[in-house]
Amino acid sequence: MKRSGDVQISIKHIQAFDAIAATGSTIAAAVDLGISQSNTSRLLLQLEVYLGVRLFDRDKNRLAMTREGMQLGPQIRAIADKLTALKITAQELEEGRSTDIPLRLAFPASLSSTLVPRLVKRFLAEAGSVRIEIASGNYLAIERMVAEGAVDLGFTRLPSPTPGLREEHVMPTRNLCVLHKSHPLAGQEKINVEQLKTESLILLNRERAVRHELEAIFYRAGLRRRPAIEAHSVGCACALAAEELGIAIVSELLALEYQALPLAFVPLEPTILVDYAIVSSELSPLSKMAMHFLNYLREWA
Repeated sequence: MKRSGDVQISIKHIQAFDAIAATGSTIAAAVDLGISQSNTSRLLLQLEVYLGVRLFDRDKNRLAMTREGMQLGPQIRAIADKLTALKITAQELEEGRSTDIPLRLAFPASLSSTLVPRLVKRFLAEAGSVRIEIASGNYLAIERMVAEGAVDLGFTRLPSPTPGLREEHVMPTRNLCVLHKSHPLAGQEKINVEQLKTESLILLNRERAVRHELEAIFYRAGLRRRPAIEAHSVGCACALAAEELGIAIVSELLALEYQALPLAFVPLEPTILVDYAIVSSELSPLSKMAMHFLNYLREWA
C-alpha cells in the first residue's frame, strides 16, 4: 500500500477530481479529460492516497462523494481554478496581453493628439484587452523615460544625446514650409529662402539642432530677422500658420498630421533633412505587444 509521501500530485490529479465530481463517473470524466478510464481511476486513487481520505464511494458505475470529499471539494476546485488562472496569466504575459503589464509609450505632444490615438484604436481592435499608458514630453524627456525603462517605446529626433537607446525604426524626412492655403506662396512647388525674406516666420525653439542649421542657411542668404513667433511643438506651429500668422518651417513627417487644417505644405529649398526614430532601451528586449505596436509605427513611416 502506497503512503501519501510516495505520491507526487500534479495538476492532472486536480483535474481528474474536478471531472469526476462533475460527472459522477470515471468513464465520463475520462472522456472529458481525453484519457483512459483506467488512467482516470488511477489519478483519483493517487489523490486519495496523498490526502489520506476516501473522496468517493464506489457504487458499481457511479461514484458518490464522501463526507470528506464534500468538505475538501471546494478547496480542491479552488486549486484547479487558481491553476487555470495561472495558465491564462502566463499565456497573456507570453503574448504581451496582460492588463497587469501595460504597453507604455512616449511621444511628443504633436503626435500624442494626432497619430497615437489612431494607431492605438487600430491596435486595440486587433490585440484585444491591453492596458496602454501614453506619456508626452520633449525629446530629451522621452529619451530619458526610455533609457530608464519607464516606457517601452519612445519617439525622438536623431542624433540622440542619450546613451542606452536602441534604434528600432529610423524615419528620415525633410523640412517643409507650412502656410495657410490662401497664402500667395501656397501654390508654389517649392519655396526658397529668398522668398521668405519678407515673410513672417514661425520657427521651432532654439534647442533643436535643425533650428541652428536653418538659421545658418538664412544667414548665408542675408535673412537675419528674428522669427515672428517661436513655437515649442510642430502642432502649435501648424495651428499658428492655419490662423494666417506666418509661415511655419517644420518637419514633413509631423506636419502632415495636420492636413485637416486649412494649410498648404510646400517643400523648402534648400532641403534640410531630419531623422526621427522609434527607440527602446538597450537594457531589456521588447515585449511581444511592443513589437506588435512597432509594426504599426513602421507602416506609418
